[in-house]
Amino acid sequence: IERVLFPLVNEGFKILDEGIARSPSDIDVIYLYGYGWPAWRGGPMYWADNEVGLAYLLGRLEEMNEKFPGSTYYVPSTLLRRCVTLGITVE
Repeated sequence: IERVLFPLVNEGFKILDEGIARSPSDIDVIYLYGYGWPAWRGGPMYWADNEVGLAYLLGRLEEMNEKFPGSTYYVPSTLLRRCVTLGITVE
């Protein structure tokens, strides 16, 4: 599950960092209504922030990035790194 969902959340961080979306809830709404993300999970950004933990997410992405060096899917976003370093949430 992590190999599929963690890169999805990482892309959400990249979308926020690039200014394509204004807030994590914008991304969550798209996944809730457009892709059928389970509503009780709150969306992928909410899920990562409140259930997974951003530090764990970053650590696992770094591990997967080392394990699969030819892939760019697992390269952690700058915003994710910044949030973890500062100890803040994405919300």
